[in-house]
Amino acid sequence: MHKLEQMIQLDIDYIKSFSEMEKCSAGILFYNKEMPTYYDANHAHIWQKIEHVDSFLTGIKKFYVSKDLIPRMYLYNVEDNQQCIEKLHAHGFQYETFSADVQCWNGEFVQLPANPTIQFERVTDMNVQDALAVEMSISTFGEPALIKEAFYKTYQSPHFTYYLLRVNGEACCTANIFVSGNQGRVESVATIKSFRGRGLIGYLLQHIQKQSVKAGIENLWIMPISEPVARVYAKLNFKSVGSVTSIHAFTEGKSIEEIRLGS
Repeated sequence: MHKLEQMIQLDIDYIKSFSEMEKCSAGILFYNKEMPTYYDANHAHIWQKIEHVDSFLTGIKKFYVSKDLIPRMYLYNVEDNQQCIEKLHAHGFQYETFSADVQCWNGEFVQLPANPTIQFERVTDMNVQDALAVEMSISTFGEPALIKEAFYKTYQSPHFTYYLLRVNGEACCTANIFVSGNQGRVESVATIKSFRGRGLIGYLLQHIQKQSVKAGIENLWIMPISEPVARVYAKLNFKSVGSVTSIHAFTEGKSIEEIRLGS
């Protein structure tokens, strides 16, 4: 559980890098009024037990509505907050349940077949448009305008480093690593459709693993969005350290599941 606690803290640091925040009795309220449709930037993250459920939910709604934002919340401490879950509908919230695997690299490299067609690049102003084009090709990342805005927000942050993989000079895969202290988290792993199924992500992840060692990162984390994706990462020695069950509650707009399915 110690590693999971590290992951939760890293998650908070990650969101702080592109959001403003206010603390509340049971967690943190993240918001970014300049990017109202960027869901990651506009959620309450609640992990403590909620003592006064009705006033708490009313307060969450008032906070986000006052900033012209849709009230959205991740509730992590599910077992202790059943009363809150039961009252979500009465307060106008829809909700969905997720059980997310948390993986951490075990520090060992997998022997990958040599592939002389592959080149790695750190993303800079010289090749940033190529990296952006890869991300914008992934419909599950959201609307194109939002992808572009979020991309530049993170690209310009000193906490993020983007990497690009080319095959015979053609940009086809991207990923970034968020670093806080001696902890790192892999984010935004993407491959354009015509290059999928070739195992290219494995080469890019291994490149990031090597860079993390050079940077002295103690733990390299990743959170797969599905079991098939988790199996891909497991082949690169990202080992499960547990899972986190959460409730995603929202008053309007698309669910996270709808966004992932591109609906």
